Amino acid sequence: MSAMVEPRRPARWRVLAAGLVGLGCMPAYGAVIGSVPDMAQPLPALIGVFLAAYASAVVGFAFSALCIPILAYAGLDPLCMVQTLMLCSIVIYGWTTIALRRDLDLQALAPLLLGGLAVLPFGVWLLLRLPAGASYASLLGVLLMAYGLFALLRPPMRLRRPLGWGAEIAVGATGSLTGALAAFPGAMIAIWCGLQPWTKERQRAVLQSYILVMQCAALGVIAALSEATGRAAWPSAMSFTYLLPAMLGTLCGLEVYRFMTERQFGRSVNLLLVLSGGAMLLA
Repeated sequence: MSAMVEPRRPARWRVLAAGLVGLGCMPAYGAVIGSVPDMAQPLPALIGVFLAAYASAVVGFAFSALCIPILAYAGLDPLCMVQTLMLCSIVIYGWTTIALRRDLDLQALAPLLLGGLAVLPFGVWLLLRLPAGASYASLLGVLLMAYGLFALLRPPMRLRRPLGWGAEIAVGATGSLTGALAAFPGAMIAIWCGLQPWTKERQRAVLQSYILVMQCAALGVIAALSEATGRAAWPSAMSFTYLLPAMLGTLCGLEVYRFMTERQFGRSVNLLLVLSGGAMLLA
């Protein structure tokens, strides 16, 4: 019997070159959109979105959390910010979910989506009614930093036995609330997947599929409920200017992901939880 062939990995120079080329495109892109009326965006914000997409592509989540202070710097109001993050997330996680479709576990994904979709309208209702500057992002940031630091400083934790659909539905519902309020549905799901005895491919496939479905559903629910409040129903044209940096960052980050071992992936997830929490505190 012939030996199993290892998946081909990209050369390390290719990883570095991809990141540098993508980053180098941002000033030119900023100059192009700056010449279009009402489309100009700060160059640091475009570079920040690229770097956030790059980091999230490595471990499969946290794009929104890392981008919250970036888009706040660009002057986006809370609703426009959430819509922009959702739009970029759909493109990012749609792309990466297709790449990992063979590792998707529908049985594990189903209860998470059931809980998430059931609670989503309530989460969006809160988003449209909470005052600007509400402290939910800061609270979530503190919790993420605490858990990430705890997980980094001790050996990897795993559940000894399945907790059943009830617990999985509750986790999915929690992710739905953070998704509606901060466009960050992946926080609780990343922690949950990290507790399972799964490969990094299976963790990412479940996590990213959940994020993709929840972000698509949330945009639709926001459009439906915002009609009653008189606020913007769909993302503005300005939101679309961040798609290219997000896509380029994702492409470059996937090159890094292919080099990672299971242990490196697990530690990267916990590190990004800490960084995500810190970013939300800065928002």
